[in-house]
Amino acid sequence: MIISNYDFHDIHSILTMLRAKPEKEYNIQIIESVLKVLSEPQIDNTVDDNIIRKQLRSIDSLDKEYFRWVYVDNIYTYGLKFIKEDFYYSFLKKGFSKLLECAKNQDYKQLETLADALHNTPIFFAEGCKNFKKAVKIQFAQYNSIYKTNLVKELSN
Repeated sequence: MIISNYDFHDIHSILTMLRAKPEKEYNIQIIESVLKVLSEPQIDNTVDDNIIRKQLRSIDSLDKEYFRWVYVDNIYTYGLKFIKEDFYYSFLKKGFSKLLECAKNQDYKQLETLADALHNTPIFFAEGCKNFKKAVKIQFAQYNSIYKTNLVKELSN
């Protein structure tokens, strides 16, 4: 499935909310919903709007006050772009898979740290960042230091 730059901004919002409340039970459903969207094959140019928001609306246990933005559709009046770059989907899918593992293992500290590291990545993708690896070097530094990894390399493979 092809999603818009606005959906990438919604993924950014989800990551900041996961970072703020990593222990919430509905986080597993949120992460699985995003993974479902990211995993849909891009077989044609068929697009829909507000895909991420629509997925989250189906989660009954979602905190409707905290996620109130989910219940309002974006109205695209300017700057709408559809993102077709396979690398972006693959990178985020691997990142959300790691988040899901953290949530299922109730490793809330790693979930918080990983969400913090990843939170600007969808913005970089939505805005067409020219030097992604340089841009995320600072974003991923703390996570890489704590967990002794190279997150860019890990999620790029």
